[in-house]
Amino acid sequence: MQACRLAVGCWVLAGGALACNGTATPETSARVDNPDIHGIAIFLPQVLENSESGPFPELIRTVARHYPQGKITLSIEPVKRVYLDTDDRNADFRFPIMKIRDGADNATPYQFSREMLGKVTFVLYTNKAKPLRKQDILKVANLAKYSVETPPVNWGFPSKSVVNLELSLKKLNLGRTDAVLWAQEEADYILRKDGLTSIHREHFDDYPDVLFLSCNRRGDFVNQAISAAIRAARASGELQKAYARVHLPYQDWQP
Repeated sequence: MQACRLAVGCWVLAGGALACNGTATPETSARVDNPDIHGIAIFLPQVLENSESGPFPELIRTVARHYPQGKITLSIEPVKRVYLDTDDRNADFRFPIMKIRDGADNATPYQFSREMLGKVTFVLYTNKAKPLRKQDILKVANLAKYSVETPPVNWGFPSKSVVNLELSLKKLNLGRTDAVLWAQEEADYILRKDGLTSIHREHFDDYPDVLFLSCNRRGDFVNQAISAAIRAARASGELQKAYARVHLPYQDWQP
């Protein structure tokens, strides 16, 4: 696919067919070097519900405090604008996105930030009546034995894209699908909110939580600038504290 496709609340890694070598819009020196940087993101339950307050906005503000050269601002936009419209007139960086393997952006119409914000834990959610483990899913990679709903990523096994996370988890709770693979905090929030007690949790893996940017001179400038700010925030110890309010290491509990 040429761009990732997902619904509100999704984590995604695109595996696009376009090379990272194009320029979406004419680039003037003033535009390329504009120190003010704007990011756009999608709504995520509990962690990114508005651009002014909450765990993810505070994380971006933490990075911004280590960027004295200009401003870093954030807005929440429709999914299509964040993930399908890669024209960089709308934004200098976009998130959330995780890097599932090194070099994953080599054949895409965007680039990942050189620095990660932290690591996001993905959890395998299955029904307690027939709990599955990570190796169960991976063993049948070519057999499509199970119905697994995930972000639209090439996981190495057959999967269906989640359209609505809450509905997918409710369907799993009723035993109407085999598994849902999702970021821990958003999915756990829904489990607790909706009282979904027939679901079993299993740690799947941890992935670098990064930003993605355009593949042009502006994207290169922003990548260098914001990655330097992320490094400075990490060196100060502030980044780790802010990220811990967004995503934690795997929490071993069951509904």
